[in-house]
Amino acid sequence: MPAATRTTMPPRDAEAFSRHLQQVNCASLWYVCALGGCLVPFFWVLDIYTVPDWLGLTFALRLSTASVAAALLLALRRWPSRMARQVNHWGFIYTAYIALVISVMCWLHEGYESPYYAGLNLVIVGAGLLFLWRFRVAILFCATIYLTYMVPLILGRIPIREPAVALGNQFFLIGTVVIILAAQYYRYRMERRWFFARLDLERTKQSLEEAYQRSMELDRLKSNFFSSVTHELRTPLTMILAPLEALMEDPRWTADALQREYLQAIRGNALRLLKLINDLLDLARLEEKYLRLRVENTDMAALLTEVVEYSRPLATRKDIAIDLDVDEPGGEMWVDAEKIERVVVNLLANALKFTSPGGRVCVWSREQPDELLLGVRDNGPGIAAEARRWVFERFRQADGSVTRRYGGTGIGLALAKELVELHGGCITVTSEVGIGSEFVVRLRRGRHHLAGDALDRRQRPSSPPAARRSDDREPREWTRQLLERKDYRFLDIEQATERRVAPRGEASRATKVVVIEDNVEILRFLSLQLRDRHSVYLAPDGTRGLDLVRRELPDVIITDYMMPGMDGVALVEALRGDAATSGIPIIMLTARNDVADRLLVRRAGADVYLTKPFSPQEVRAAVEQLLERRGQQVSVVAKEQVRSLEVISAGLAHEINNPLSYIANAVQVLGERIATIHDAAAQGMPLSAIQEIIVGSQAKSERMLAVALRGVERIRSVVDLVRHFAQAGYPREPVLVKLDEVVEEVASLVISPPDREIQTDCDLGAPGVSVRCLPGELTQVVRNLWQNALEAARDGGRVWVRTRVEGLLVSLEVGDDGPGIPPEVLPRIFTPFFTTKAPGRGMGLGLSIAHQLITRFDGTVTVDSQPGEGAVFRVRLPVAAPSSSQAPPS
Repeated sequence: MPAATRTTMPPRDAEAFSRHLQQVNCASLWYVCALGGCLVPFFWVLDIYTVPDWLGLTFALRLSTASVAAALLLALRRWPSRMARQVNHWGFIYTAYIALVISVMCWLHEGYESPYYAGLNLVIVGAGLLFLWRFRVAILFCATIYLTYMVPLILGRIPIREPAVALGNQFFLIGTVVIILAAQYYRYRMERRWFFARLDLERTKQSLEEAYQRSMELDRLKSNFFSSVTHELRTPLTMILAPLEALMEDPRWTADALQREYLQAIRGNALRLLKLINDLLDLARLEEKYLRLRVENTDMAALLTEVVEYSRPLATRKDIAIDLDVDEPGGEMWVDAEKIERVVVNLLANALKFTSPGGRVCVWSREQPDELLLGVRDNGPGIAAEARRWVFERFRQADGSVTRRYGGTGIGLALAKELVELHGGCITVTSEVGIGSEFVVRLRRGRHHLAGDALDRRQRPSSPPAARRSDDREPREWTRQLLERKDYRFLDIEQATERRVAPRGEASRATKVVVIEDNVEILRFLSLQLRDRHSVYLAPDGTRGLDLVRRELPDVIITDYMMPGMDGVALVEALRGDAATSGIPIIMLTARNDVADRLLVRRAGADVYLTKPFSPQEVRAAVEQLLERRGQQVSVVAKEQVRSLEVISAGLAHEINNPLSYIANAVQVLGERIATIHDAAAQGMPLSAIQEIIVGSQAKSERMLAVALRGVERIRSVVDLVRHFAQAGYPREPVLVKLDEVVEEVASLVISPPDREIQTDCDLGAPGVSVRCLPGELTQVVRNLWQNALEAARDGGRVWVRTRVEGLLVSLEVGDDGPGIPPEVLPRIFTPFFTTKAPGRGMGLGLSIAHQLITRFDGTVTVDSQPGEGAVFRVRLPVAAPSSSQAPPS
């Protein structure tokens, strides 16, 4: 609890506060005794002029206060702990005694008109300022002094001769008491708050110190753990590299190109792991002050030239130019050449990694009398201001998210900084976003500035720079020789400029696999594993991987989780949200094995989740399993499509066959009439007789011609129906259409079944009311509903069509008195290709398309039906106000 808000305190804190008050009052008692022992006797000079008759008595009284003060000071010195426990009592008693002495002198002088009362004010003020008492003790002290002064008056022994003077003295004395009591109350509370605030601060400080000590211990344990683990890792790593080197250099061993490619990948990654381990070891040694320098006079220009010359061919793979601008050596530079080279390599690798293709990097040095400046400058993306504050911190990177563009462990710059500082130098960075960055290293000349405990006691003798890694040195162990090889020393630069990707597999394979991974080595490995059976397509990040998948439409996708730009989860979500790629199976590879990450990947839609390191057999098995599952799904879909085609073809045959029958019957009747006319002409019948035959058959001929035309129109409407469902055609703009006119137009297009007599009633109650839609589509809706009603009505039955205005809506009602719709069929009545008719009797598209079109017009379509009582379809559309710029079609 904050000190300012405490109302009660624990017993331990109360005891601590009491001890604090004792310490304060002990010091105050010492000052009170010193002041009282000196000032009270000194004021005897005043007695000579004011009470000359009582000089002996006043001197004795004043001398007694000095004696008591001396006794208290002696006791404080000899028995400090005992006096501290009773310090409040002794302070109270001594100040009260001084007040008593002053009161006696007041009585001896002029009574209550005596100016000696001012001494009481001094006592009250002095005690109030020096002692720190509880408020009740302060009240008791002031009351004691005042009562001591007033006792003779109360007893009537000393009369008041000048009431005005006596009253003034009383007011000043009482005023002093009130002020001192208020000051004591306020000071005590402030002291109490201050004490507990300091107590809380001390406890917080103690807890922070304990936490700091624990963190330091944990940090030490962590460093020891890193050191032990890395030492332990080097042994098995050596047993990987050494036999591998021996095998690859053995002339008796023969291997094909694929095997050598595998071995090169193993060797390269083993070297990377060894370098990472060595960097971690050096960081642990630096933290524990165990890393030592083996300094020698080094030609820095030669060192920088060697690094740049080796790096230039590697940089050309990324289309980056490296410039070298170094001064001639101007004096001795005593450095550990191996460690300074690591600094330069780290800075150069960092610049090459972040510089885009087509960029430029410059390595420079400047000779100065007391120091050497060397730097690496690039025109890359630059470093943000907030990132520059911790760019040299361990394991920190400018972008630590899963979608970061550049990889790395966050060790390189931290190690470079600590190695430079171990040399007594410093490293700085200047950067501007979008312009580039420049790292500058300052190294002092000579060797006097090097700390003695930072130098290797086995310091080898000075040697010329050319002999720094010459072959005439003593034989070294294999590990040391490996660390001095250029392919190891410049490994970071090789990684930063790596742009090669594995070649794509044969495009003639039956199946396609797209691999999306930002690690080039894993891309190559997966390509080698899969390209013998599949066409493998590779992408280095999620964005390009998404474009590749949409272009190639592969059978299986393998993607990493952490990738630059678009991570694996975002990629999976994008693929699942695209109808063209939503069904492609996906395998997710990741080094993150948290349950939360697994759930995230599963929810995004990945089919298989494999953690790194993964088994090649596991990847191949997952690909084959997904391909087999996809094949089964395709087979099922194909069967369903064939089955659907059978149903659709039967329905199309029926829809086209009916009007074809009408056309054929009409053509046959017309043919018979034409043959009769030809026969009459051939028999030489009179022209008047032939005209009578023509006139007699004219009405039937016209009726048959109308039937044939309606059949042709019906066939055309079926073709338009299927085309519209397949989303063919062209876009059109909605216009104002009068519903009653559309109904009248459809009345001439519908065809009653030839085997049934059906009465059709039209009741148009919305004259002049328009809706906004596409005219052809509204016509199709009305025709589909009307034709369905005619086909559902029984022989001798009735079909009705009504329009009505219902407020802001206009309704169309189409009903029949047929057998009705079963309840179990009603929920599916608007489903595409659903029909209750036998194959060959209908397509199951009419009601579905009607529902889609009405919904597009912001309307609704419903159906009411009871078995045996027919069915009624109701369409409701919003009424559209006529526009001056758009008239309804004629």
